Amino acid sequence: MDEARAIQFLSEVRKPLLNLHKAILDHERAEYEREFGPTTPAAFLQVLINGTGFRWLMPFSTVIANVDETLDAKDAQPEDRIGAVEGVTALFSGEESAEFFERYQALLRKSPDVLQLHGVVAQLLNGIRN
Repeated sequence: MDEARAIQFLSEVRKPLLNLHKAILDHERAEYEREFGPTTPAAFLQVLINGTGFRWLMPFSTVIANVDETLDAKDAQPEDRIGAVEGVTALFSGEESAEFFERYQALLRKSPDVLQLHGVVAQLLNGIRN
């Protein structure tokens, strides 16, 4: 893969990753509120940041941050951009975090919204692998 292809992929996958991340958070918040009752956005954010039950999402959040930083960095090297692509592909293949991958696979079976948005990301991942 060359740098131009990496930039193109990162640019194309950024928004679908953000949409998927939001859908996961929406699903997880609904599950949390089913168990603990309604919560404010600020209170749920604190649970996300400080609670252990949501640490499995950290690799996904980190990948998104890395995509953003790599796209925004004027001094990013080709290896940085290619590495960011590899980070995205590793996350969704289970190579990056077994805990994330297992929980994510279960969530795909539970949430039609997450599954639909995963389809968009999966198409882009298939395009980069070919």
